[in-house]
Amino acid sequence: MVKKTHDLGSAHSGFKDWYWQRLSAVVLAVLLPGVFILLWSVYIGALDQFGLLDWLDSFVSRLLHTLLIVALIVHAYMGLKVMIEDYVHTGLRVVLIALMLVMMSLFGMWWLALIWAWGG
Repeated sequence: MVKKTHDLGSAHSGFKDWYWQRLSAVVLAVLLPGVFILLWSVYIGALDQFGLLDWLDSFVSRLLHTLLIVALIVHAYMGLKVMIEDYVHTGLRVVLIALMLVMMSLFGMWWLALIWAWGG
């Protein structure tokens, strides 16, 4: 006799959480090496401060920063949400997820305002 699960929770199957977590991980895996290469080129002196500021002021850099911060927030939110759903009592779960969402949204808006307002 096979027993069926009655309460699947709010995620039901968990596929959407898994999908967004993996998609954001791929975006981070593609973009983060570029950030480290840029920092390394500044460190070794291949790129000076003015060259770095010119790169950061370009439209492509701003677009990549936007994609990076969105992927970072989605990845962190999905990972922490699943951990909270697994290990935190139901009453506190909603409060923590809402607080986490507000804090990550504010951080993202601050980052994007800083990046898009830079130099102009």
